[in-house]
Formats: sequence, structure tokens, C-alpha cells
Amino acid sequence: MMGRALITFLLAIILVRLAGRRAFGLRSPFDTVISLLLGATLRRGIVGASSFTGTLGACLALVILHRVLAYVCLHSDLLSRLVSGNDKVLYENGQLHRSNMRRMLVSEQDLKEAVRRMSNEATLSDIERAFIERNGEISIVKKKISKTKRAYV
Repeated sequence: MMGRALITFLLAIILVRLAGRRAFGLRSPFDTVISLLLGATLRRGIVGASSFTGTLGACLALVILHRVLAYVCLHSDLLSRLVSGNDKVLYENGQLHRSNMRRMLVSEQDLKEAVRRMSNEATLSDIERAFIERNGEISIVKKKISKTKRAYV
């Protein structure tokens, strides 16, 4: 079993390199699924629950499927939205978008925390917009400071 684990580890590194940075860096639902499936499939090869070559073949098929689907999503906005979703506005021009916040399960406190953490601003009124991105992170767009205000700061 130690030999299987060592070989699986080395082959997993190769598979991760083939899958690319997207599969293990961005963490959209699409990317998370491939990570979970690869882990579960590789485990079967290590413990001997499935044939070793069958396990590696299944992993290679998953990586190829991920690459092909990512390529197609790159060229199709519709498929990209279906697979990974799209961003939602949570706050804009002084107004909370409560329907989007409810749909995305983001509380006002979650948003305020993100504002403090991401923009080093104290309140929502200090920012222009806030979004929840496709990977679930909240991003902040700060208000622009006019040239006259900047001169006095």
C-alpha cells in the first residue's frame, strides 16, 4: 500500500499540473467539484478499493473533462454562467441590495466586515459598490477621491 500511495502522490502532482491553476486556485463551484472528485477517486486507488490503472484513468478523464469544459466556458458566456454562476451587486450608491443579499445568504454584518477587511474603510458609506463574486468572495470598489479633495488631504 505504501508503494501505491507514493505512486499516487507523484501522479496526483502530474494531474494537478495538467488540471492547471484554475482548478485549485479560483475555487468556483466548478473548480471545487473537480478537487473533490479527484481526491475521492485517488483515495480508491491508494486503499485498493479499485484497480490502480482504472483509478488513474478515471482521474485523467476528470482532468481532461475539466480542461475541456473550462475552455468551452471561456468562449461561451451562457455556459460559463451555468457552470460557475455570476457576480451579484450587494451594495451600490448608498443602497443595500437586500434581495441579492438574501439570495446569496450574506448578512449586513458580513458585508460590513468585508468592507473593513478589504478596503480599510470603517463604514459602507465609504465605498461605492460591493459584489459577491462567482467564487463566493466579497469584493469592494472604493469611492473615487476628486482631485480637489486629494490636494487637501
